[in-house]
Amino acid sequence: MQQYFDHIDGLNDIGAILLYARDVFNEHGVERVSYHVTPAFDGPTSETTAVYADGFSKEWLELYDQQDFRSSDPIPGRVLKAGKMMTWREAMTYEPNTPANQNYFSAMLQHDLVHGFGIPLYGPRSRDAYAGFDFGRPVTEIARDKLGVVRSLAQAGHQRICLMLDEASGTPQLSEREIEVLTWTARGKSNATIATILDISPETAKTYSKRIYAKLDVSDRVGAVVKALRLGLVQV
Repeated sequence: MQQYFDHIDGLNDIGAILLYARDVFNEHGVERVSYHVTPAFDGPTSETTAVYADGFSKEWLELYDQQDFRSSDPIPGRVLKAGKMMTWREAMTYEPNTPANQNYFSAMLQHDLVHGFGIPLYGPRSRDAYAGFDFGRPVTEIARDKLGVVRSLAQAGHQRICLMLDEASGTPQLSEREIEVLTWTARGKSNATIATILDISPETAKTYSKRIYAKLDVSDRVGAVVKALRLGLVQV
């Protein structure tokens, strides 16, 4: 376990932390993982939440990209409220459900998202987060040592990201167009969608994203959104 923590502590890029953690999770049998970084005093499925997801189908990701659908997902909020690990099925019945919640659960079943679980992650300055994992089979069938590695590494990765945000100094200068692209990125929109909104080509939107990553010294959209929210570069 210590070697994982030591490696995390040696990384200085949010994207690199996410990719390393994903690879370790996959080595231990995780098929799907999601990480919701929630700004202080906001919810884990709001427009301002940066979501990293891996292993989910393209169809599900496109569906979750729709804010109305994402906001109907009660699981991250319930896991954080409970303050403990919960299976998705447990979270479904943790509190009374609205019709929108029920529709969300039905969509999960249609996409074979039935065996996962969520854990709360805690950081300084109210930087709490939610992480979801799916081994593709019931949690009761997963060895305790594997669950322990996954849960511990997720917390270590989140704390490292929080530390990096605290160490960030200076505010990069972004152009007006870059701020527009970054704002829509923070709202969960893909480059293709941003291109349509701003009436530019998808390639141009992609180019702007690369420039933003370079200026913010990050390697992916989640890292960009997390850092932009921390520095107050966007208002969403």
